[in-house]
Amino acid sequence: MTLGLFLTDPRTLTLAVALATLALFVWNFLRVDVVALLAMAALMVLGVVTPTQGISGFANEATITVAAMLALSAGLLRTGAIDDLGLWMHRAAGGRELRLLLVLLVIVIPVSALINNTAAVAVLLPVVMGVARSMDVAPSKVLMPLSFAGQMGGTLTLVGTSTNLLVAGLILDLGMDRIRIFDITAPAAILTLAGVAYLLTVGRWLTPVRKAGEDLVDAYQLRAYLASFRVLENSPLAGTTLAESRLGEREGILVVGIVRGGTTIRRVGGATRVEAGDELLVEGSVSNMARFVDQEGLEVITTDPEWEFDPGEAGAEAEEDGEDRILAELLVRPGSFPENRPLARLGVRSRWGITVLGLQRRGRPLQKRLLRTPLRAGDVLLVEGGSSELRGVHQSGDFSLLGSVDVPARRRERRGLAVAILAAVVLAPAVGLVPIVVSSVVGVAVMFLTGCLTPEEAYEEMDWMVIVLLGAILPLGIAMQETGAAALLVQASLAPMEAVGPTAVLAGFYFLTMLLTGAISNNAAAVVMTPLAVASGLALAVSPLPFVIAVMFAASNSFFTPIGYQTNLFIFGPGGYRFVDFVRVGGPLGLLLLGVATFVIPMFFPF
Repeated sequence: MTLGLFLTDPRTLTLAVALATLALFVWNFLRVDVVALLAMAALMVLGVVTPTQGISGFANEATITVAAMLALSAGLLRTGAIDDLGLWMHRAAGGRELRLLLVLLVIVIPVSALINNTAAVAVLLPVVMGVARSMDVAPSKVLMPLSFAGQMGGTLTLVGTSTNLLVAGLILDLGMDRIRIFDITAPAAILTLAGVAYLLTVGRWLTPVRKAGEDLVDAYQLRAYLASFRVLENSPLAGTTLAESRLGEREGILVVGIVRGGTTIRRVGGATRVEAGDELLVEGSVSNMARFVDQEGLEVITTDPEWEFDPGEAGAEAEEDGEDRILAELLVRPGSFPENRPLARLGVRSRWGITVLGLQRRGRPLQKRLLRTPLRAGDVLLVEGGSSELRGVHQSGDFSLLGSVDVPARRRERRGLAVAILAAVVLAPAVGLVPIVVSSVVGVAVMFLTGCLTPEEAYEEMDWMVIVLLGAILPLGIAMQETGAAALLVQASLAPMEAVGPTAVLAGFYFLTMLLTGAISNNAAAVVMTPLAVASGLALAVSPLPFVIAVMFAASNSFFTPIGYQTNLFIFGPGGYRFVDFVRVGGPLGLLLLGVATFVIPMFFPF
């Protein structure tokens, strides 16, 4: 083959795009949905796929079904269908850690099988945190099992995770038969039982105890960034509002409280006016505060102010409107409005009426450039606000409240109806009435018509990054199969594969997919590996389905890194984990499921 033909060969071009996409996923500099869009654009520009094929992913059953199931999950959340689990969990646990862990597994696994497992963990996380704290159990002992059980539960049905739907949609485009909603339940149940046994025994022993500090201010290392200043008569701040002063933009600092005439004002915002003689409690770096003092005409009172931040208690200080101000932690949810936006652009005070005091990312406090740091899914904010304000910010869907504030659902009278709609969505395809894409779309429409969910709420809860990722990355899998790029890769390693046999090949696919998922997103790993799995089955003259199922399970069961699956990222900060904790606890679990899957999958999906 000449150089010109080599460079224009569709197989070569597809492999080049696939390798570049994989490299960008591993590099993690760009968002995964942006990388997927670049891959889709490259395939169309290079002529590997037609424009119609290039955008076909957005009309794929998997993409539509994932969007519909996310909306149905939102309906359960808005009606409070899962709210009562917290009370039941606390009562059933009986004050014992092992029973709490068992109850947690009994709840999260079936819930994750029926709604998107990422949404299930996001909803249950505050509940589990509250129960653990009330029982004086370290959150680290229960949050990792919560994430791992959510992943395993998601493999039980086709709708439990977007990865299952993605693989099922992709193999339809590759000419294989449809996978029905409960086709994978039996082998997945065996893997899940093995995982539960591990979590209740060896995993429980390996899971670290990371007791959260009693003082949240110390946990976020906030005291090192607090100082108190008095506003002098000649200060340019006197007589201006905090919005007019633009202190956050100009000086990179945040006023979190004002003492005036012996009265403490904790509810400060852009409209709050500063007066001469006020004592300002300021948060910021040492260098920023030094410049702040010089330029704004202030007198340093102390760099170690005595300021009470008692979580869940009313301060003795008076408030302008009489409502108690308490500390709470907020988890940034995936696909939410705050994600990828800096605090300075969010306007948290004007939007939600709360004050951000600190930020933790992957369990470590961040204070430098706090206002200018773009938020990421899984970040935990330390905030101060009133009970009603904290309820409002939780109900906005942008954050999950990890504190002890009671957050009532909006439409509890419709929770039974929402559960019935979801049950119908799941059962209709199970008995062969309609495909899951049809039942899920009809279910969303019924949710709208019955008032369980509004369209605006559905759009707010939608994880658009996942939807764009699925729609844009699917054409890459199609191109790998139709151009023969996948077959080319398989042929290069066909001789050793023939020597070891299909069972060893299945184990290899599971192991490689598991490793890829630990480094890139689970959906991206599935798109890369699924065409190879199909091509391998055809090359070995056996059914490709066992290899496909191995890829599906391995991409959904990612335990050994905090970045391999979104649920791991959720619990990283609240649990106080370290990277090595996932290797120590999740590594053996992943290898255990690898061994079980190697023998169980062929029992239900023969070669």
